[in-house]
Parts: sequence; structure tokens; C-alpha cells
Amino acid sequence: MTTFMRTDSGYRKILENKLYDSYIHKHIRYPVIDEEKWKLLLFLVEQHQSLTPLQREKYIISTMLVQIALDTHDFVPIKQKADTENEMVKKQLQVLSGDYYSGLYYLLLSEAGEIAFIRTLANAIREINEWKVTLYYEEHLPLETWLDIKMKLNASVLVHVAKYLHGPELESVIQNWLMYRRLDTEEADYGYSLLRTEWEARNNKATSMPQIDDKLIRDYGNAVYDALSQLSGSNLFMEQFIYSQETNEPRTSRL
Repeated sequence: MTTFMRTDSGYRKILENKLYDSYIHKHIRYPVIDEEKWKLLLFLVEQHQSLTPLQREKYIISTMLVQIALDTHDFVPIKQKADTENEMVKKQLQVLSGDYYSGLYYLLLSEAGEIAFIRTLANAIREINEWKVTLYYEEHLPLETWLDIKMKLNASVLVHVAKYLHGPELESVIQNWLMYRRLDTEEADYGYSLLRTEWEARNNKATSMPQIDDKLIRDYGNAVYDALSQLSGSNLFMEQFIYSQETNEPRTSRL
């Protein structure tokens, strides 16, 4: 954990320099970094001892650029027509800034010759877009299926990076951990999960989603520890990360 803690601020500064654009940020919000994903990403990369310092930097920065690009696109309003010219400009810049951040990841890795890692992140993007299409067109998904897709969407980028670096075994740990932390944070901040609001809006409140209470949060938490118990020796380092994060403060901050 020593290397992970020592390099956080250095990697963050590099990311901030890559993201900053005075014109874009004059009109739209600064990108928001999900601290939970950031810490997990740094840990996953730092645990791969054979990577060079340059590879670690490229993997961390490019992965977070992809995550921020996807998150930025999610902020774009769904409605087709903007009410004002200013709103239209903001919407266009939101889309373009997401494309810009995504393009930066490709440039960063292609210059370094990291073709395999480009393919890894591209597969994550493709997978996420497929799930988004499912959510958009499948109007009557059962709640359990909808939650499962939301969990996979939330974790897909880091799952693909973990598979590339450490094999497929960490998928369940990462998916359930990030969902657990999201629900726990939103419950603390708002008294309920934003997922419930989204579910009710999707169903016009005709089918209300049960309160995201301690039981559902515990279900995801228990799933994390069940997944940890299934890990082989080479991936037991994930226990170190999970236990170290249990008392940490959440989650997002502006760069």
C-alpha cells in the first residue's frame, strides 16, 4: 500500500493537466472523479509488479480518462431540443468534451504502443454501450435484472482493466464492492439511493422500487466477502484493499 499512497497525488496532477481546457470549463462543469474507482484503479495497477513506471502512468491516466468520458456523456440531458441557446451550447460541449477525453486515452496509449490495452478499454466502452441500449429499449425489465445491469455498468471499465492485469477472478468482487459503496454513499448523503429515483422515473412511479435500506446494502456487502472467499492465492491482495477502505470517507470530488 505504500507505493499506492505515495503516487496518488502525482498521478492526480497528471490527470488534471490532461483534462483541463479553459474554454470547455468556462461553459460546463469540471469533470468529477469518482474517488472509489480512482483508489481501486491505482491499487489494481500498482499490484502488477512487472509494469514499468511509464506503463503504470499510462494505464492509470488512460483508464480514468475513459471513465470520465463515459460519466461526462451521462450528464447530457436526454431531451431532444434545448430550451435556450445557452442550454444548447452546454449540451453540445458536454458531448464534445466526453469525446475529447475519450480521444485523449487513445492518443496516450497509441503513442506508447499499448495496443492490447487500447483494445481492453475499447471492449469496456462497447460493452457499456450495449447495456445502455438494453436499458433504453427494454421498457419492462424486472427490477433484479435492471439492478444487475446498473451494477455492471458501474464497474465495467475497472472490471476489464482487472481482467487484463490479474485475470477474470476479481470481477464479482469489483462489481459488488462498487455497488455497495455507491448505495452506502447515497444512503448517507440523501437518505435513499438515486437508483430508486431513476427506477421510479423509468416506470412513472407505477412500480415503486423498495427503499434502498440497510438490508440491500448488506446484501451487496455480503456478496463482496463471498467473492473474496473464492479468490485464489494470487489475488488475495484484494482483501487488503477492501479492508483498508471500510472506514474511508466517500467518494467524489472536483479536480
